[in-house]
Amino acid sequence: MIKYDFQKESKIPILDAQGMPTVLKLKKRRFQCKSCRRVSVAETTLVQKKHQISKTVLLKITELHTDKLTNSDIAKRLHISVSAVQRKLEQFTFREDFSKLPN
Repeated sequence: MIKYDFQKESKIPILDAQGMPTVLKLKKRRFQCKSCRRVSVAETTLVQKKHQISKTVLLKITELHTDKLTNSDIAKRLHISVSAVQRKLEQFTFREDFSKLPN
């Protein structure tokens, strides 16, 4: 593997710092295999693969949903789109216990 180049800079929203919206400008390094010429991208622990929102913001979305805030309020607080909040809400699954009858 040889160092190839960098990907286009991504603007990753992260949690606010001192009440100000914060964006991380991330440039990922790309590597190329000498024998087969395939290109691979370096991974980071801040963001899931093929995503543009940091893991901490995704956890905060989950936390704010449990506080019963609307999707638009969550989006305004975290400086992300309402559709990103909606996609995270659709990932929730609810498990029902059918082993006994309700009281």
